[in-house]
Amino acid sequence: MAACPPPEPPRPIPPVSTGKVRVRVFTEPSPVRVLASAERFVFVATEHDLERFDEAGGVFALTSQSGLAGSSVIALGPDADRHAVWVVTDGGLGRYDTHAEVYSTIADPPASIGLEFATLAKDGASVAAASDGGAWLGTKQGLIYVSAKGGWTSTPIKEPIQALARDHAGWLWIATTTGLVARKPSGETVRIGAGSGCTVVQPRMLVELPGDRMMVIGADAEGHERLAFGAQQAFVTYRALPDVTWEAATRRATGAFVMGGGRVYRIGEPDPTRVRPLSRDGLRLVPLNADPKATAWEIDPIEIVVPPGATSLGMSADQLLIGTRDLGTARYQIAGDGTARPREWLRRKQMFQDATTLSVACAKVDDCWIATGARQAWHWTGDRFVAGGPDQVVLAVVRDPAGAIYAVHRGTGEALLHLSRIDKGAWTPIPNVTITAPGQAPEISFARFATSGSLWVGLRYRDGMEMRAGGLAIVDTASGKVAYHRPEAAADKALPIPVGVVDADVRGETAWFATNEGIARVAGGQVKLWTENDGLLSELARAVTIAANGTVIVATGAGAAIWDGKTWTFPPALRFELNDVVATRNGQVWMATERGIAAWDGSKVRRVDMRRGLAENQILDVAIDQFDRVWARGAGSLTLISQ
Repeated sequence: MAACPPPEPPRPIPPVSTGKVRVRVFTEPSPVRVLASAERFVFVATEHDLERFDEAGGVFALTSQSGLAGSSVIALGPDADRHAVWVVTDGGLGRYDTHAEVYSTIADPPASIGLEFATLAKDGASVAAASDGGAWLGTKQGLIYVSAKGGWTSTPIKEPIQALARDHAGWLWIATTTGLVARKPSGETVRIGAGSGCTVVQPRMLVELPGDRMMVIGADAEGHERLAFGAQQAFVTYRALPDVTWEAATRRATGAFVMGGGRVYRIGEPDPTRVRPLSRDGLRLVPLNADPKATAWEIDPIEIVVPPGATSLGMSADQLLIGTRDLGTARYQIAGDGTARPREWLRRKQMFQDATTLSVACAKVDDCWIATGARQAWHWTGDRFVAGGPDQVVLAVVRDPAGAIYAVHRGTGEALLHLSRIDKGAWTPIPNVTITAPGQAPEISFARFATSGSLWVGLRYRDGMEMRAGGLAIVDTASGKVAYHRPEAAADKALPIPVGVVDADVRGETAWFATNEGIARVAGGQVKLWTENDGLLSELARAVTIAANGTVIVATGAGAAIWDGKTWTFPPALRFELNDVVATRNGQVWMATERGIAAWDGSKVRRVDMRRGLAENQILDVAIDQFDRVWARGAGSLTLISQ
């Protein structure tokens, strides 16, 4: 025992009214890495797949299971001339034909090239379409060429490459760690430096501009952010006032969009007919080596709210795309004057497909398992979710009082439920533990560990279109014994629990149940049932929780019922429809409602809704982990509220 580290203490969530809670919302499991558009499609590269969205927002996902070379997408390179997109993954190089809608892989390079795709996920890479139908690949080992037929050739450029771009004049632009390099159509390479007007010595982004011009973004010799504009071997370098660190950039019809400092700006040539408005938060570009004959460039902010965790920019026709870390890709409609208005989100929402519930169990702050009653569970690593566990329906994950994490799961269409223990990512089946549930493809309404260490599992099943309660199973995880408590069970063996139980919470020897017949309490083998005849505003209970001080709170369609040890009350402040309820250790009660997440401190109700960062207001389930963090599920989003 002395060798075991003490458990991490929970950090109580402060009242919502203090404004100190952190609200993080997820609609997608992993960040958007790269955006690209080709023809009528938008391609979104995440860490685990390539998503193709059409004009109506319909999505097709290309994964390693459906033919994608590798499991992690690293770079995209559109080839507009040939209606294709080059795709670099940790498993190889591929090409997607947007006309035929077919993905094909390119033969792996010979060993003499020295290219290991598996290392690109860590080192990064870039790809640009070649004018002859092949592709240029920029890696940490330098520049590599691959022909359309799969022939690989190394080049004399061996410096690590940050970005690639090819203009329509046939020049290939290469951002290396030692400066900007251009490869002419003849094959000659030249270095573009101060003598050519470009003082960007550490380029990291390249954007092709109209007129075969190029925008280079990076740092000068002193580390200051700079932008250089030019064509072939004539450039002008600019600085932004005030200084901004640029995070992403993309081409637009008359210039470029750039993102930095939480804003998006448009860059373009001056319009003599337009009067630039005065703005306190405006920006301007100042040339550092002005050529009187060179084109001047202007920069203006566009009035949009940049989504939280923005990672990348892209353009598709007249639409601006902003990829994010947790929320998918935002699409904005760009008007002729450069203004933008929100249009829609591009989201695959694979975490919420067929979801019916929410349960969370954590080993550490950044090591949690989430089950939604759908296929597989999701492993939270602190910054992303990864599908894990057996390829089965995971009905619940739950942490026992000693800290072990268990999962209840079943095969598709199977009636038997199985129990596994999760330890360091490995799922180990518990031998001789099988829970028999009524009906086909049964579900779980709740899974809770009692203080004694036994696992209480609420069963339910579908009867046609109707969901019916299937009683209670109590599992002794040590012995593997399962006891069932249903009305048809023998009276001397079953707890007298109403058949319609949908949720439960257990404290010591007392268990409270939310049922569709009222609120039930089982203590000392005796059951007490409260209904509308006993003063309840609604006996259709949906969830129950026991607060740290012993107060029992029950969620109903008519509001929250509070048991103070003697009687039930329905506080006026809580008389709104509740879908679920939990209580944290600091005394706050958190509720899933049709108007967001409500937090009650015993006197006042505060809401977290779309105005406070939620992706949607209809919240279906709430759960807490041992760190007193609140997790909430909507139809298409997962929210984490923490200190």
